[in-house]
Amino acid sequence: MKSGIGREERLNWIMYQIGLIGTVSVRELSEKIQVSTVTIRKDLRTLEEQGKLQRISGGATADKLQTGRMEQKSELKHLVAFEAAKMIEDGDSLVVTSGITPHLTLLYARNRTRLQIVTDSLQIAKDACARPDYQVMILGGEIYVRDSFVYGRDAVKQADKYMADKAIITMDGIDAKAGLTTLRVEGADTLKSVLERARIKIIVGDITKIGHESFCHIEDISVADILVTNWTEDPGKQRILRKIADAGIQIRYAKAKGGMVG
Repeated sequence: MKSGIGREERLNWIMYQIGLIGTVSVRELSEKIQVSTVTIRKDLRTLEEQGKLQRISGGATADKLQTGRMEQKSELKHLVAFEAAKMIEDGDSLVVTSGITPHLTLLYARNRTRLQIVTDSLQIAKDACARPDYQVMILGGEIYVRDSFVYGRDAVKQADKYMADKAIITMDGIDAKAGLTTLRVEGADTLKSVLERARIKIIVGDITKIGHESFCHIEDISVADILVTNWTEDPGKQRILRKIADAGIQIRYAKAKGGMVG
């Protein structure tokens, strides 16, 4: 991450990292953001006072009142990402949208070679650029600082130029009737464009998102080709998943713990 970023952007980025990996260290944050460890400690203190995390020796983790719930949800996301990563092949062209689960999917597919990646996520672009065999393109436009993604008319215009083999997309709500919905009003047009410009549209969403309807409607469920989610015994969610399957969507269930995709 570039040096000289604002305080709000630092705080949001720290919370993103906690959501992605669970626990962060002062030293690593300082090196990645290129600010002093004193600044990072002040940021962590601020976030702790806001009830967003818990400081520990040398770093921070999720707030102790939320840790159990976050760990469970994080595990669900990891399992979904590991399953989705199995569908990525050497030489694929991908559109990978912002979000923890798409980001994890690409990390689990790190043994795949010669990928072409288009993304609206600053974090995904940064990680993918570490691979010399990857071609990485980040959409241009305005930066939504809180979640570190690019959006706006320019982003949509650029997204329309690409046709990818596969799109890896997450949603806040996935439902047979309400369709694909998101909290992100900013970036909604980019998501719609991505869904039109990929040959295989893969929706990655942990089981908590099934049956949920969020604020902004993106598309009907029928636009998706594959849904990757967690297996559940919940009868209500099973009914919804059957209706999604009846709409012609292939459902892949994540059941086992993940490692690196072979």
